[in-house]
Amino acid sequence: MTFHDGARIAAYAALAGLRAEGGALERAEGALRAELRETDGVTLQTHADGGHRWHQHMYRRLLALAETPGDPALLDQAAAVILREHRASNAWRRIGSGVRASLVRLRDAGFELAVVSNSEGTIEQMLIEVGLREFLDAVVDSAVVGITKPDPRIFQIALDRLGVSPADAIMVGDSPSADIAGAHAAGLRAALLDPHNLYAWCRAPHFVDVPEFTEALLAARGGDSAPAGGERGPA
Repeated sequence: MTFHDGARIAAYAALAGLRAEGGALERAEGALRAELRETDGVTLQTHADGGHRWHQHMYRRLLALAETPGDPALLDQAAAVILREHRASNAWRRIGSGVRASLVRLRDAGFELAVVSNSEGTIEQMLIEVGLREFLDAVVDSAVVGITKPDPRIFQIALDRLGVSPADAIMVGDSPSADIAGAHAAGLRAALLDPHNLYAWCRAPHFVDVPEFTEALLAARGGDSAPAGGERGPA
């Protein structure tokens, strides 16, 4: 739903004396996702130590993949500063194309909407600042509730806040282990956002983005199964 904001990350890097280019950082996100892709049967541990080590590595690789000029020590320092500032003001705030319109369509169709995020206690404020919080009935942040995906309990918190049963809900996310496996463990249906076609092995309907998922969900409303997407996994 939201992606790295290149301009914000570049501004954070500048605090460490590193000159990064926002557009290059955003263009490098696809390569970063491919490099850090999950493998079948392995849970991606992004928040094992509160997320510090994994996220600092992620920002360091993002700088490198964007071909940001600087010696290794400066890039390391900038990655640490980016992470520090991200924890204060979430940098995942670039709204995907068509997301806002999709949320409006879903709300108008009577759907209740929630965000379940492995975050750092900043996701709700970020959603307020980018103007998406008003479309959501609940926001569940792992740092606030003390439970991280794929633990099924975090999905149950969202269900309780919405007042719906697992059978009446569907989770859509971009992580096979955190979002798809976690949702299945909680008894929810699930769909995968896979814009770079990285997870052919994942047994879930695949969609390029939120608008495509929204179209399928609205078309399938009233049925007993999850919306049909590109089934790239084994039957």
